[in-house]
Amino acid sequence: MLSRWGAAVAVLAGIVLAGAPAAAHAEDPVNLQGAYVVDSAQVLGTDGQPRIMAAIDSLYEHTGIQLFVVYVRGFTGALDPVDWVDTTAINNGLGADDILLAVATDTRQYAISIDESSPLTDEQFDQLEVDVERELRQDRWTEAAISGAESLTRSIRGTIPSTSGDGSGGLPFLPIVGGVAVVGIGVFVVTRIRKRGAGDTASGPTETLSQKQLDTRAGSLLVQLDDSVKTSEQELGFAVAQFGETATREFTAAFAKASATVAEAFAIKQRLDDAEPESEADKRTLTLRIIELCEEADAELDSQADAFDALRELEKNAPAELEAVAAEATRVRGQLESAGSSLSALRERYSAAAIGPVADNLTQAGKLLEFADTTTASARAALASGRTSDAAVAVRSAQSSVGQASQLLAAVSTRTSDLDAAASTLEALLADTSQDIVAARALPADGASARLEPSLSAAESALAAARENRDDPVTAVTRLGEANLALETVFTAVQAEQARVVSAAAQLDASLDAARAQLASANDFITTRRGAVGESARTRVSEADRHLQQAIAQRSSDPVTALAEAQRASDTARSAFELARNDVNRQSSELDYGGSSWSGGSDGADLGGLLGGLLEGMLGSGTGPRRSSSSSRSYRSSSSRGSRSSSFGGSSRSSSRSSGGRRSRGGRF
Repeated sequence: MLSRWGAAVAVLAGIVLAGAPAAAHAEDPVNLQGAYVVDSAQVLGTDGQPRIMAAIDSLYEHTGIQLFVVYVRGFTGALDPVDWVDTTAINNGLGADDILLAVATDTRQYAISIDESSPLTDEQFDQLEVDVERELRQDRWTEAAISGAESLTRSIRGTIPSTSGDGSGGLPFLPIVGGVAVVGIGVFVVTRIRKRGAGDTASGPTETLSQKQLDTRAGSLLVQLDDSVKTSEQELGFAVAQFGETATREFTAAFAKASATVAEAFAIKQRLDDAEPESEADKRTLTLRIIELCEEADAELDSQADAFDALRELEKNAPAELEAVAAEATRVRGQLESAGSSLSALRERYSAAAIGPVADNLTQAGKLLEFADTTTASARAALASGRTSDAAVAVRSAQSSVGQASQLLAAVSTRTSDLDAAASTLEALLADTSQDIVAARALPADGASARLEPSLSAAESALAAARENRDDPVTAVTRLGEANLALETVFTAVQAEQARVVSAAAQLDASLDAARAQLASANDFITTRRGAVGESARTRVSEADRHLQQAIAQRSSDPVTALAEAQRASDTARSAFELARNDVNRQSSELDYGGSSWSGGSDGADLGGLLGGLLEGMLGSGTGPRRSSSSSRSYRSSSSRGSRSSSFGGSSRSSSRSSGGRRSRGGRF
C-alpha cells in the first residue's frame, strides 16, 4: 500500500503545482519529486487528485503495481512522446512494478512507459491503452487515470475484492461455542479478513507476477496461515471439550491435514533461504509451490467452517430442533407403506437388475428411522440434564438419519419414473435403429460403405439385446443409444462421401473436355509462336498435361480425385497460355527490323512470334534483326515505411523499446 508519506507528497505537489503560472504551454521531461500525480496542465480540478490517488492505492493494494500520472500541456525536450515518457521514467528511477502515464492536454498526445521486465503482457498493455484513450477522447482527464488504474487491476487481478473490512466476505475457520471462545473467534475472523485484503499485495494470476511479487505473496501467506493454524489448534481444543471427539472427528482431520501442508510449505521456504542458491527457474517453481500449499491449507480449514457453524447454532436452538426432527421422522415413517407398494409394482414389471439400485431402500430407511428414534431420546435426556452440547450432537445425528431415510424412499419413486420413461423411449429407439440399419445396408457397395460394417454389426447386436431385455429398459436404452449414435455418425459420413462421388462423376466428363480444350489452345499458341515463348509457359503446358493424364487414369476408380485433377489441368493450361502470350507481346516490342519496331498490339505480337521462329537461323550470322540475350529491367522500390500521424477519431499508436530498458507506447487522442 502507498505510504502516508507518498500520499502526502502527492497532495503537496498538487497544491504547489496548482499555484504555478499557466503561461508555459509545454514541458521537458519532469521530476516527479516523489509524487504519484503531477498536474502542471491544471486540468484535474479540486477533487481530481484525491480520486486518482484512491484508484492508484487500490491498484497497488491488489496487484503490487504503482501507477504514476503526469499531465502537461505539451511534450518538449525529447524526440517524441514515447521518448519523453521514457526519459521521465528513467530519470525518476521507476522500476519493474512501476507504470508512467503522461498526457499532453493541448497537443492531445499521450504515452505510457513500463519497464522491459514488467509482468504486464501485451494484451494487458493493449487493454490499458484502450481504456485510457476512451476517456481522453472526451477530455475526461481524471477518469482517464482512474480508468487506467482499474484496467490494470481487472486484467492482473481478475476481480477487485471488497475492501470494506467488515468481514462480510469471509468465513471463520472453526467457530467455537460458548463464552470466551466465541469472542476469540470473532476477533480472529476480522483480523484474518483484514490481512487478506491488505497484506496479500501480489494476489491474482501468478503467471503475471514477478519473482519479487511472488516472494511477497508467499511470505504473507505463510505468516497468515501459521497464525491461523495456531489459532485453530486452540479452537479445536475447545470444540473437542465442548462436543466430544466423535462429533469433531472431521474437524480434527482437517486441522491435521492443514498443519502438515503448512509444515511442508515452511520446509520449502527454508530450502530457499539456506546457503545453497537455486536457479531462477527453480526459485520461481518452489515459491509457486509455497503459495499453492498455503492456499490448500486455507481451503482445508475453511471446508469445515459451515458445518461447525451449524453445530454451534444447533446447540443454541437444540429444544426446537429436537421437536422438528421428531416430527420429520414421523412424516417419513408414514411414507414407508406407499414406497413399499411402489417397489412391489416395480418387481412385477421389471427385472431384478432394473430395480437393483433401490431394492433394499425400504430396509435401510427403516433402520435409519429406528436410529433416529434412539438419538432423539438421547437428546431429550441430555436436555433434561442441562447437557446442551451432547443434545446438539444427538440432534445432528437424528437429522442426518432422517434425511437419509427420506432420500432412500424418494429414490424408489424416482426409479419408477426413470424406468417408465426409459420403457417408452426404448420402443421409439428400437424403431429408429432398425430403420438406420436398413438404410445403411441399402447404400451402394464401395470402399466408403465398407467402413460401415463394424458400426452396423454393433448396432444389430445392440438391437437384438434390447429386444430381449425390455424388462431392463434403462440399460437397454443406454447401450442401444450408444450403438445407434455410432452408426449414424459413420452413416452420415459415408453417405456424404458417396454423394460427392456421384456429383464428381456427373461433372467429370465436362471438366475433362474443358481441360483438353484449354490445353490444346495453349499448345497451338505456343507451337505457332515458339520462337518467342520461353520455358515458363512450356513448363505449365507439361504440368497441365500431367494433371490431365492423371484425371483420365482415375476417372473410374476415384471420380472425386479425377475431377480435382481435371480442374488443375484446366487452370494450369490457362496459366500457360497467359505466360506464352506475355512472352510473345514482349518479343514483339523488342523486335526492330529495318529500322522499324513493332508495337505490343495483337497484330505485331503475332507477327513477332511467327517471324521469331523463321529468323532464328539468321540471328547468329550477322544479318537480319537481332534479339538481345539479356534485357535490362529497372525496379523502383522503397524500403522505408512512412510514419503515420494520428488525430482524434483515427488514432495511431507507436511503440518503442528505449535504450533505458523501457517498453513503451504512445499516440494521439
